[in-house]
Amino acid sequence: MERLLFNRNLLGKEFRDACLAASMCFVRHLADEYEASDTAELLVLSKGLVYQLSSAVSQETGSDIPTNLIATSRIVVAGHSAKVSVTYSQLEAPARTLLIGDTVASGATIVESLKVYLAKYELERVYVLSYAGTGVGAQRIARFCRQHSVECVFLYGLAVFGLGDNGFDLSFLHPDTIADAEHKERARAQFGGHPVSAVGWDFGAQAMAPRKYRQLCWIEAELWGLHGADCFTVATKPPDLSDLMHEWPAYAHRYAVPARCRPMP
Repeated sequence: MERLLFNRNLLGKEFRDACLAASMCFVRHLADEYEASDTAELLVLSKGLVYQLSSAVSQETGSDIPTNLIATSRIVVAGHSAKVSVTYSQLEAPARTLLIGDTVASGATIVESLKVYLAKYELERVYVLSYAGTGVGAQRIARFCRQHSVECVFLYGLAVFGLGDNGFDLSFLHPDTIADAEHKERARAQFGGHPVSAVGWDFGAQAMAPRKYRQLCWIEAELWGLHGADCFTVATKPPDLSDLMHEWPAYAHRYAVPARCRPMP
């Protein structure tokens, strides 16, 4: 987990390997708690792919896990709230227990995904496995589950993160973050005391869209005054913002005009 949350320069295969190793630890912890014959994965596309839960279950338990697919799109992000729509679903593996691997910010993505699943199948329990998740997101998901009589269990990484005002930053240095003092101090030293997100603004892009990830890192470095710092050696200046508009709310306070192809200064 430390390889993921304390190395913003981790890309490609090394990033995927670190994700799989972390997911295997989650599965190892859970393997004696759920009934394999009545458990399935709810894979939230696309960034849920990097959690590689089916591979983690197979390697840890020697068994397979059925998979349901659902795709969501973030429409609006405003602080601790977000509006998410479900654009696609293939739910063909009903189970009373679900495993979900996803990074949790506002919690809106998982809530909307569970709404669609519950409209089709009964559900008793859901395990949310998150390398990086927030307290407000967990509360939102847990509240929804209570309303639908679903038991909800969260497995988080090294912290319960506070959520930045932009709705994207998950930082060890946020005042609401619950983590060991050692990890907070390590983040303070790594990012020069700035509350930089431990996972970036589009977690999973490290392997799925590395060019985009590098460009987002450049904007983060620009915002925090960290150009040339060891924590952002992979940063690459984008030629314009056209490919980064999906994350525009994360840096809107700096680049306030959402021009589709605005040249970088």
